[in-house]
Amino acid sequence: MVAIGASAGGLEPLEAFFAKAPTDKGWCYVVIQHLSPDYRSMMDELLARRTDLVIRHIDDGVEIAPDTIFLNRPNTKTVLEDGMFRTETFDPGGSSLHLPIDSLFGSLAQRPGEQTAAVILSGSGSDGASGAQLLHSAGGAVLVQTPAQAEFPSMPRSVLATGAVDHIVDVKDMALVIAKIFETGHRNVDLGRVADLGINRSILSILEQQHHLDFTPYKEINVQRRITRRQHLRGLTTGEEYLDLLRREPAAVDELFQDLLIGVTKFYREPDSIEILRQQVFDRLARDDEETGPIRVWVAGCASGEEAYTLAMEINEAMENAGSLRGFRIMATDVHRHSVDIASRGYYSADAVRAVPAEKREKYFVPDGDGFSIVPALRKKIIFSVHDVLTDPPFLDLDLVSCQNLLIYLRGEAQARVISMFLFGLKKDGTILLGPSETLGRYEDEFKVINSRWRLFRKASSRRIFDRSMLPERIGNRVQRPLPDFAAAREEKSVPPALREFAEMRGREALVRAYDALLKSYAPSSILVNSNSEVLSWFGTASTFIDTRNHMAEWTVEDIVHSDLHFVINLALEKLRSGGIEAFSRQVDVDLGKGKIQGCTLTFEPLDQVHKPQLLLVRIRLAGSGEEARAAEPRSAEGVGAEDVSLMSRRIHELERDLKLTEETLQHVTERLEASGEELQASNEELQASNEELQASNEELQSSNEELHAVNEELVTVSSEHEQKIELLSALNRETEHLFKGLRLGIVFVDQDSRMKRFSDLVAQRFQLEAHDVNRKLDVVGPRLDFVDLPKFARDSLENGVAASTEGVHNHTRLRVEAMPVVETAANGAASGVFLIFHELGEA
Repeated sequence: MVAIGASAGGLEPLEAFFAKAPTDKGWCYVVIQHLSPDYRSMMDELLARRTDLVIRHIDDGVEIAPDTIFLNRPNTKTVLEDGMFRTETFDPGGSSLHLPIDSLFGSLAQRPGEQTAAVILSGSGSDGASGAQLLHSAGGAVLVQTPAQAEFPSMPRSVLATGAVDHIVDVKDMALVIAKIFETGHRNVDLGRVADLGINRSILSILEQQHHLDFTPYKEINVQRRITRRQHLRGLTTGEEYLDLLRREPAAVDELFQDLLIGVTKFYREPDSIEILRQQVFDRLARDDEETGPIRVWVAGCASGEEAYTLAMEINEAMENAGSLRGFRIMATDVHRHSVDIASRGYYSADAVRAVPAEKREKYFVPDGDGFSIVPALRKKIIFSVHDVLTDPPFLDLDLVSCQNLLIYLRGEAQARVISMFLFGLKKDGTILLGPSETLGRYEDEFKVINSRWRLFRKASSRRIFDRSMLPERIGNRVQRPLPDFAAAREEKSVPPALREFAEMRGREALVRAYDALLKSYAPSSILVNSNSEVLSWFGTASTFIDTRNHMAEWTVEDIVHSDLHFVINLALEKLRSGGIEAFSRQVDVDLGKGKIQGCTLTFEPLDQVHKPQLLLVRIRLAGSGEEARAAEPRSAEGVGAEDVSLMSRRIHELERDLKLTEETLQHVTERLEASGEELQASNEELQASNEELQASNEELQSSNEELHAVNEELVTVSSEHEQKIELLSALNRETEHLFKGLRLGIVFVDQDSRMKRFSDLVAQRFQLEAHDVNRKLDVVGPRLDFVDLPKFARDSLENGVAASTEGVHNHTRLRVEAMPVVETAANGAASGVFLIFHELGEA
């Protein structure tokens, strides 16, 4: 099946296409045009001159047939269902646009992709772009005419802008490309005219110089397709022109760089894969009591971050369900700086988060303007970084590596290099998740299969296999900076920047782990809060009184601290906010459930009263624990006393007074707003009425614009057909004149009023007639013969409706003159004119 969409300016490329299209390969061709309902298209007659294929019009219920061209009818929507055409008359009064090419292309997505190709030729508008995307995603091949060759390039460029294009070729080469696609079953065939390798190398060199990224490990066919796409979007026809543009304009280099690295990702892209990962990996890690360190995950090629956040949500859910206190850390990396910046912000549109299950969306996202932001607690679990898996060192001690749909863009050697890095960084029993079309290659024996469909594998040994032959030649050279002196230069040479950065990162991680160990060993059991009642951290046994499982978004005293501690902590915070607080202690009994009461002594110490918000350390000592205070208590701990209650009562009284004042102010403002609201409502009703009128006018204008646009396309098509018909008639007229000359015949056509409407060249030469004699009377400028009154001879034949002939001599030449009336064209049955035919019989 070859489906062709064409509109304005499409006649010439259609003729060129079918002049080269095979007639015996069993292909079914479907041509969809924008046609006027008021005009009978002559496309079948015009194409019949270029091809021997059978040409038929599409009717409802007609089955597809091989070696046949099917043409759509005007004002009709056509789709293909189970090998049969279904048609529907378009309703101009409806709300939907008439996009016949999109309709057919979209319906072809149900066919086998390796047997279907779509072609977009010249045309205005964007019809075909949406349908081409659907067909391409289903495996069908999409080809577009070179925009520079198209008379109206809007349609080819609209499809190009979607990225769902396999080939951009001249019309004369399309049939050959389609034949190779059908023969091989692959959309990305070698066209036999690969771009100049020197030009490609120069383009990649410019990219590396400007963006410090080497694209040579990427598959040439993918890189070439993106280069060709950008070239044609710029309206350039040759690679040399595009290379010159890249040398002149850094912005054009940025465009190509962004196009080459655009990642396609979304939340819960493959729900079944995520479910398998949750059951086979995350739940097992959460239940592992022997491991106390945090779970470490590397998401390579994270794009804009949706996959990393998806895994973070699932790991957190697994930890909560298992009651595990293990932390987790996700390293999400990508070579594309702009994508990493988007991921770091953690802000996504409403459409982007729609794929997230509702309960997780409410838990891990907060509304932010027109979109949603990731809650800070989850965002802190992920480190986003610019990192090139081909040249930068891998992360170590990993429990999971997720690298989906990155390897498919790399050459075989580069794929092996990346897998080698992943294998080196994984722990024993660590898992790796690849894309559905990706494999482990030469390292397949180093892994056990967990799920073959979703490419989930587990490392089979604890060995850190590292193949030095897999090291890239230019590791560490992605970013180079000039150094001020020789010593620094020597240091730069001995330690590549990427390795030094990796070492610094490892050093920072080790330092943070050391801080955590010191705090666990020597810091008192305590809770760190600020004057805004936010819990910043906690240490030691204080975790007994903290519950964060159901509060990922807000960590406040009221949300995550045990309710029995609320009063005394709020008391200390009130003193902190009022200024001049000194360290003090209070005794509190905490109900731990199941009838267990734990006595605690809370000591409150201000840490920072200068900066805002102020910090307060709440030290907790459990009664009967045997713990010795590391610092003398400021004074003997006591329970909540009358002074505390009085302080809090005063605070409550102040808050109630403020609340009452706020209510009164709010009431006053409300009354004013109600009055203003009534005025605004009246104004709004008037504006709404005006808006409805404007909207109606706008809809009418839009409808008129669409109609004019359609009419314009139809007129262009009709005009092209008329031009073809005129050329055909002109050629026929020339051939007829040559025939008359060869037969030595002269013709004069005379109408009912004896006016000459047409005469042949031989008559004009013999009787000295000129072009301006057309429509003049026969008896005024017509031939004067010696043997017959020619005007009377013509009138008699015209009136009688009977052919007549006569012979005689004129200027020493024997002539026979025949009169043949034209009867069938007259409206009343009478002859509408008469042909006068002159035969030269020789010299007298």
